[in-house]
Amino acid sequence: MIFMEHPDLDMRRYNAPTSRTEVAAIFVGDDGKPPANRNICIYPIGEGCKNISPLNQCNDTMVYPLLFPRGEQGWSNQMEHVEERRSAKRNRVIQLQFYAYRLSVRSGFSLLHSSGKLFQQYVVDAYVKTEGSRLNYIRLNQIGSKSRMLQGTLRCSNNSSLK
Repeated sequence: MIFMEHPDLDMRRYNAPTSRTEVAAIFVGDDGKPPANRNICIYPIGEGCKNISPLNQCNDTMVYPLLFPRGEQGWSNQMEHVEERRSAKRNRVIQLQFYAYRLSVRSGFSLLHSSGKLFQQYVVDAYVKTEGSRLNYIRLNQIGSKSRMLQGTLRCSNNSSLK
């Protein structure tokens, strides 16, 4: 993972972390947008650096190879529910559901839950990805939701004025 620092950032304004047992993320962006300066760079054999999206289904496996040694695929927007969970409205797994399932505690040994700080970092990373996706969706679909809300308000006011 590569985090790009802003050239005008004054490092004297930020204190060093005081806790050595906790992992956290500071989620700050311009105008409520998720930070766009997060790049995952891979180096395919014989090629230079290639950026992939943080939402790529191979992202978790490549960033956390110790947690996923068998190369398990991560979430993708094409992932479908199993037949029992599928409905007419919802047939795709959302990112929040995927991480809730992956992070759930089960009986037996769990490499993920036994990984200490690496597990904490993974949970924070999953949260930032999920929350960033949700904020992007709201930002990109805001105009449509505002117009639907306005139409509903106008319809209610027209109905009440007719009575």
